[in-house]
Amino acid sequence: MDKKCSIIIPTKDKNSRLYLTLKCLEPQITEDVEVIIVFDGCTPETIEEFHNLHFSFHPIVIYQNPNVGRAAARNIGVSYSSGDVILFLDDDRLTTNNFIQKHMTYHEKEACAVLGERFDLTYPEDEITSFLNESSLDQVMKKLKSRAHKEYYYQVKKFLFAKTPLSPLRYLAFVTGNMSLDAELFHKVGGFDSEYKGWGYEDTDLGYRLSHLNVKYYLDPSNPCYHILHKHEKKQKTLDELKNNEYFRRKYPQDKALQRTLSIYAFKAKLHL
Repeated sequence: MDKKCSIIIPTKDKNSRLYLTLKCLEPQITEDVEVIIVFDGCTPETIEEFHNLHFSFHPIVIYQNPNVGRAAARNIGVSYSSGDVILFLDDDRLTTNNFIQKHMTYHEKEACAVLGERFDLTYPEDEITSFLNESSLDQVMKKLKSRAHKEYYYQVKKFLFAKTPLSPLRYLAFVTGNMSLDAELFHKVGGFDSEYKGWGYEDTDLGYRLSHLNVKYYLDPSNPCYHILHKHEKKQKTLDELKNNEYFRRKYPQDKALQRTLSIYAFKAKLHL
């Protein structure tokens, strides 16, 4: 690769998933790839446990206390990076061979944003832990893929809003669990807005600002990650979403299309309360 890639992974007390995420990346790490992990308000037990794990590469590890949330944690990770391209990956996303190279192929040609595919998986914690003892990562991935399914809502958003690299509403399909971006573009728009707390919209807001710079988005369905779902408090997630939705709307009151879309999203979220 002619350009260097910095992979940013925020994490919060999910070592079993993080371990598998890093083991998937391990064969792909070269001198042109760095991995930056931000432990965002993690317990001392989590950090101690992580240091007992072994990899063939040495990730850059950052400890952030107290917890600042995904938007701010990603910004912190980027501040330690030295890559020409930033690749955002969550701590529960397993990848396939050539995952990094596939992202970088786009960036070797032009400054852009690349969104990979997403599959969801549901596994109990004891079953995930059992994977840590498997000697073959290929066997683990084979088991995982057999139970994977595409996330329906994300597929709909891509179909509606991101049909071409310059679709006007493509930012509505902009998510950061498997996304890469030219580092200069990230800094040019000011990174993530750290005022977003909890779940929702910090990635859509970043995508919105990038789209207003006419940044091209490329969807690559051939480059998946496998998202191991985790339990969350549904009511709290919905309350976070509604709060962040309102903040997003206040930021850009002049954009009528955005206002209408966010109103629909807010209505949908309220149905879950």
